[in-house]
Amino acid sequence: MEQFRGDAHKFYKKIKNIIAKKQTIHNLSEINEINTIQTFYETLPLNELKLIHYRMIKEQNGSGMIPVLISILPWLGLIFSKQIQKVADNNIYFIFLFLTFFTLFALIFILLHYREKAWASLHIEIIKDIMEFREKNKTKW
Repeated sequence: MEQFRGDAHKFYKKIKNIIAKKQTIHNLSEINEINTIQTFYETLPLNELKLIHYRMIKEQNGSGMIPVLISILPWLGLIFSKQIQKVADNNIYFIFLFLTFFTLFALIFILLHYREKAWASLHIEIIKDIMEFREKNKTKW
């Protein structure tokens, strides 16, 4: 059942193994990526960080086009049900193929959608930390 654990638990185990080997976690690609993002945001002025922060909140809270397109398909099925029924009467394999590919693409795009929301959350937290630090220390850079 270990393979059904989430990414956070897998990352925890990776960190635990590295620390057990007496190595530093700064060599991990995941940590390097976060450091790169944080270093970039630290170079920006506070007013620009606030604007980027607002945009990231919009990205995180937005529903996105993929869920909208996926949720509209049943409505299109109802609207064009007569035409779909005619196609199904002639060739049931077409309907089966369509549903199979639609399900596959829907799963892929939904996973991508939530992955992008997770990245937006990461950026928001990094930007918030930098803004709070600067406001606490009253620095613009």
